[in-house]
Formats: sequence, structure tokens, C-alpha cells
Amino acid sequence: MHHYTIALVLTITGLMYSSVDYAAESNHKAKSHHPQKRLKINPVTDNEDAWIANTETNVYRIGTFQNIAVGYSARHDWDFSLSLINTQILGGNKQFQGDSFFNASKTFNVNNDLSIVAGTQNGLAMVISEPQLWYNFTYLDNRYDVTPWLLMHGGPYIANAALTGTSRQIGFITGTEITFIQNKLSLQMDYVSGHHSLSGATVNMLLNITSRFQMYMGVSVPERDSGNEFAGIVGFNLSTKPL
Repeated sequence: MHHYTIALVLTITGLMYSSVDYAAESNHKAKSHHPQKRLKINPVTDNEDAWIANTETNVYRIGTFQNIAVGYSARHDWDFSLSLINTQILGGNKQFQGDSFFNASKTFNVNNDLSIVAGTQNGLAMVISEPQLWYNFTYLDNRYDVTPWLLMHGGPYIANAALTGTSRQIGFITGTEITFIQNKLSLQMDYVSGHHSLSGATVNMLLNITSRFQMYMGVSVPERDSGNEFAGIVGFNLSTKPL
């Protein structure tokens, strides 16, 4: 119970941080001009010394976008990955576009049920622009196994103006994963607060085809005044160790 209280306090702190806004009133009304970016923070596998690959297709009304990531889950609870996201493969694309990211996170295990993940994701727009855009998303995520079939997580984040499409923002991330069949079928729901290009919710059903190969399907739901669209999601995870 003591550790559950710690997780709850940290999550509430994240909610409090979300009320802080660095934007002027005019920036509140600004909308993103790009489809919602898929900056994912949930670990693909909890196993150490594992290589992971992910490919995901997001189908919007304006076009279809591809996200690709390769990562390594190192020892001592470190995780690293490289990703290329928001690359349009179908639709009215006039030139190559996409965003490249380097991601790093460290997990601190409080006990068997509670862990705290501190991470950062930094990247560049692949399209040449002046000035060159630099993306930054830094977060603290508290993950708590309520029961063997229910995981909840939440915490604060800070994202710079280049990434949000409006201004520097502080908000919160939260979500849950419900396991219907152990190591086989689960439902994952995540939410990013705010009214910018990262804001909104995703709901995915995950199915393990084998112990190391997983597919998922779902939907991306934009937040109000984010300038984003609804999208269908189809993705695959491949790991050198069980997922």
C-alpha cells in the first residue's frame, strides 16, 4: 500500500504540472499542421539484452504514414532506440518527409509492482528547413502493476515548440494495459494531454503470434484543437527475446 501511495502521488504531480502553460493566448489557438506524431514510451519487452524492431502504419484521411524503429533493451534497465516516424507513403506527398529520433530511458524498480521510467526522445526533421528543427520530449512515467492482468502508468512530460507545433508545453501522459490472455492477448490505451500535435489517445489490441512476434491494431483519437485527425493503426513488433 505504501508503494501504491507513492505511485499515486507521482501521477497526481504530473497532473498538476499539466496546468503550467508557457504559451501566449494566441498560441493556444494554433493548430498542428502535421498528423499526430507517434512518440511511444511503452517498452516492447521487459527482457534485458534484447533487440527489438517495430513497424507501424497510420492511416489518415489525408494519407498513410509509416513509422519504423529499432531498439536495444540493455542490461541494468537501460533502453535505447532509433526511429523514423511520420513518413508519408500514400497521399498527396510532394517531397520526402519524416522525423528521426534517438530515444533513451532508464527504469528504476522500486519493488516487484512499481517502477519509474525516466526517458528522453530527441530528433530532427528529415526535410531540410531553415532553421533546422530540433525535437525534444522528456518524460517521467510511473508504472504500477495493480494485478497480474492490469498495469497502469502516468507522469509528467515536457516537449519543445518544434515538436508540439505551438510552444513549449508541460503536460501528463497516462494509460493502462489490460491482459486478457497471458502472453497472448492484451489491450493497451494511452493518452497525452494538451492541445498540440502530440495530444490525443491511442487504443490498440495486441496479439502475440509467437512469443517473439506481435501484431496490433487500433485507432488514434485526436485531442480537441490539436489539428490532428482520427487514424487507423496497424503495427508489428519483433524481438530477440519473449515479448
